[in-house]
Amino acid sequence: MSRLRVLWPEEVDAAGGVALEEPAVIPFGDNLEASSRGQVFNVIERARALYDNRCCPSCSYPVVEPIELADGFRNRKGQVIPGTATLVGFRCRGCRSEWAT
Repeated sequence: MSRLRVLWPEEVDAAGGVALEEPAVIPFGDNLEASSRGQVFNVIERARALYDNRCCPSCSYPVVEPIELADGFRNRKGQVIPGTATLVGFRCRGCRSEWAT
């Protein structure tokens, strides 16, 4: 686990060293573990849905594309991060049929 270190101007001496005898550690462990567990579950659920719907149920065509909402997270350049948008269904590239997840 990484540690976040915050220094106040009064705690730094003239040479730039830290004058604290005992560093203060802020415990972020409980909050991060709970949120990361939810994200891992979402990733597993999404992967399972992609795997279960890899073939068209109508024509058994093996090329299926996911249908996603436009709510995905964006990086600093404004591009959507793959796998972060809400998965709502699938579309067959052979017969063009669509179905929900």
